[in-house]
Amino acid sequence: MSGKSFKTEYEKQDAVLNDLHKDFIFPVYSTMHAIESSRRTAYKDTASAALEIVDNAIEAGAGSIHIVFDQAVSKNKKKKLKNVVNIAFIDNGAGMNLKMLRFALSWGGGIHHKNPEFIGKFGFGLPNASVNQTPLADVYSRRQDESQWLKGTLDIKEVAPDGTASIPVPVPSELPKFVKAYIDRNKIELNSGTVVVWNKPDHLTFHREGNLKQHLVDRFGIVYRYLLKDTTIIVNGTKVESIDPLFMLPEGRYYRSQEDGGATVSKDKALVVKYYRDPDTQEPILEKITDESSLPEVGEQNVKIGTIRVKTIWLHPNFAGTKRPYTNPVDDKTGKRNAIRANGRNGISFVRGGREIEVTTNFPRDKRAVSSGLGTWPKLQQHAYFFGMEVSMDPELDDVFGITNDKQGVRPIPDFWRLMASEGFDKNLSELNSMIKGIFKDLQDKNKKALPEKESKKPTPAEIALATADKVRGKKPKVPDHRLEEVKVNEEKAAKERLEENGSDVTPELIEEAKKTIKKESTYRPYRVLYEDVPGGPFYRPEWPNRDQKVVYINKTHPFFTTLYLSVLSDGSGRAKQAIDALLLCLAKAELTSDHEHAQLFYETQRVKFGLRISRQL
Repeated sequence: MSGKSFKTEYEKQDAVLNDLHKDFIFPVYSTMHAIESSRRTAYKDTASAALEIVDNAIEAGAGSIHIVFDQAVSKNKKKKLKNVVNIAFIDNGAGMNLKMLRFALSWGGGIHHKNPEFIGKFGFGLPNASVNQTPLADVYSRRQDESQWLKGTLDIKEVAPDGTASIPVPVPSELPKFVKAYIDRNKIELNSGTVVVWNKPDHLTFHREGNLKQHLVDRFGIVYRYLLKDTTIIVNGTKVESIDPLFMLPEGRYYRSQEDGGATVSKDKALVVKYYRDPDTQEPILEKITDESSLPEVGEQNVKIGTIRVKTIWLHPNFAGTKRPYTNPVDDKTGKRNAIRANGRNGISFVRGGREIEVTTNFPRDKRAVSSGLGTWPKLQQHAYFFGMEVSMDPELDDVFGITNDKQGVRPIPDFWRLMASEGFDKNLSELNSMIKGIFKDLQDKNKKALPEKESKKPTPAEIALATADKVRGKKPKVPDHRLEEVKVNEEKAAKERLEENGSDVTPELIEEAKKTIKKESTYRPYRVLYEDVPGGPFYRPEWPNRDQKVVYINKTHPFFTTLYLSVLSDGSGRAKQAIDALLLCLAKAELTSDHEHAQLFYETQRVKFGLRISRQL
């Protein structure tokens, strides 16, 4: 028997239990702690929470939804800044009566649990999203047959710490002043509808009006891209436009037809499926319905039938890249398309009932998954921004995709991946990945031809600019004491190599003569840009080859060179290349002339870190 004492643990338990009143009913979960947990972990950002409120409005049949900011001037010593202090979601949907309004403010208070026909299902959205962003949410609602607005309140400060809580009875009320002013100013008719107000939200991703508005407009445009035909969403005066991250929607922003250089469809299939659980093992089963024999038998229980539509596309870099590595962009929107694709779009977009749920890159790629028939999926890297896959499903198939109650995540069952593999979508993505890599290589090879085969014997404009700057300053950079030994070794090595190249004997006298020749050449060209191949090395490296010259070596195997540096060679004037060369020479000079070894180490560390960041971005 263990001799360990649990006295401290028992004291902690007693302290918590003593705080409970004598009639404590022991609810399924402790309300206050559950709410605090939701406040901290439920949603990724403000847009994710706001989507829940907009979902409810669309589900309620709203034709228009307005998100309105109430702003106040913050106390800033330098300048006056306007911050968002209240947010209202105004919709012209069906509205709710007193009992439904009160029910809707409770967790699970939805009406679509048994029949998830559209967006809603769990009934968690309104309270969950609201408490995540604010401690106090007011909900005003009115049905068509009612003349007065009813106000329901969810105030987490009123929740008892012992875990018991109930939603107060809604009361007749006027709309908040800033909401009423907006409605009057824009001549909005609300014969029915709901207004959700987040009072003094303290968890906003952005507090400035411009940043928060852009945050919501961009996310809404993507998530509701298929639903904006029937619903108008306006965020603080700006209308939300459809943004299809695959650029296949003609009404979407930045669209171009396939014939005009736009997105190209690679594979597009609509699969009718049935989902059920094995009666013996309860294992989830998903099967494709190919003919009448695959249909469930009459009276068969718990079998769900739905449609999964899957399409893959690819985008030419000239259409959805930036202007960096490409010589012929189709228009001036290539950079904007690339920004959309690069913002977490390199995976599968899951769309439920016309509403995007999540983009995931979590393909089953381990050996066990492959041996289980889940497919051989490609590893998604930077080239994956130029091809995409979208999976649209009916809400009846929620269990197939493991849709979370906050509609932010999916967890497809194994049979989904088996179905995708059997339809060849894993191989399709692998082929697209290889094809895009090939296009990139062709573009890079084309740009490489712009590099001169032989190094120029004359100083380049960038090298001349650095040398001229030294003359203007009247101060010639000197080798720091801690680098002198290194430079002497470099000078000796360079002299010997010069003699060997010329077929001369390597004697002490000739070495000194070679050093003098190199010194004379270096005085004429005190700065140089050279190239080297160092796989895995930094994107540039500074060096003192001798006391009179500073060199920056640019690594031709680094993404900086292959993606960015080569692209500027297509500039006929050569100015862009010279500007980059001048910048790198300045950085090299700063590192080479640093007086202390600690400073030199700092420069070197920052250079390596910066190179790694560039690699990730490019």
